[in-house]
Amino acid sequence: MADPYGPHRAFVRPALRSTSIGLVLIIAAAMELAFLATPDITRLLVPAHLRDAYDLGDTPLGVIAQLASFACIALTLVVLVRKLHKRGFWSMVGPVAPTLRHMKIAGVAVFWVLLAQEFLPPWIIMSELAMTRDILGWAIWIIPALAVLVIQCGTEELYFRGYLQQQCAAISDKRWVWMGLPSVLFGVGHYLSGFGPVDGVLYAFWATLLGLACADLTARTGNIGAATGLHVSNNLFAFVVIGDLDGPSSGLALFLYPPLDDSQIDQGFHMLTAPFVLQEAVILTLMVAVMWLSARIAIQR
Repeated sequence: MADPYGPHRAFVRPALRSTSIGLVLIIAAAMELAFLATPDITRLLVPAHLRDAYDLGDTPLGVIAQLASFACIALTLVVLVRKLHKRGFWSMVGPVAPTLRHMKIAGVAVFWVLLAQEFLPPWIIMSELAMTRDILGWAIWIIPALAVLVIQCGTEELYFRGYLQQQCAAISDKRWVWMGLPSVLFGVGHYLSGFGPVDGVLYAFWATLLGLACADLTARTGNIGAATGLHVSNNLFAFVVIGDLDGPSSGLALFLYPPLDDSQIDQGFHMLTAPFVLQEAVILTLMVAVMWLSARIAIQR
């Protein structure tokens, strides 16, 4: 029986020339600073009258600017890897043609699956919507939104599934190391995206699962294309389809729900044992599993 992760060995090969754990830790620390500092640095470059829109992401241009700023993070990574590991951008991506092909195939497959889920009950409840944007005014932003989503998702895949997965695999061939550690780090980085401890833990749990799915696709294909395609389609729905009215990064969303009153929800850590948390965790697991499986079927891996 063929090894499903056979392509991963070729993908990891560029990292074998420099396997220093110290260098990985230096780049990981620098990248953490880049993720934290880039929004503030970008804000200084945005014209003063547009800074509120950038901070909140409640306009199309605000969200576009937020997502486009990830290009600075990607550039930081490329410069660091070239200086410290003496290798370049494509060594973290994989062969060009297969990468682009897998990104397109997996992205389209996951898009159609998510589209079907969104318009089947009980996902979008039309009667509860606060607002639906004008379809033509919304549609003109789809191409720019796709472009910056490729930048945002591609940056995260380049770092977590490209650089970190490669370097971890060069240090150890154990899957919990090269697949698990970058995925957990990816998940922990999403904790603050929640609006409280429980929501943050669920967000981190979901992101860790997504990281594992993307790590698996990367290992099966030997490039980050399929992982990026899945990631882009997921974020397309998160940014461009559904959002909270006047909520953070909702400026591109077509369907807007009334904002939640977070003060009415107990978010203490003691709520992690509540039945709804387990139910939500199961739903999140199934959602990621469906995306992962649809991508695998599409790329025939």
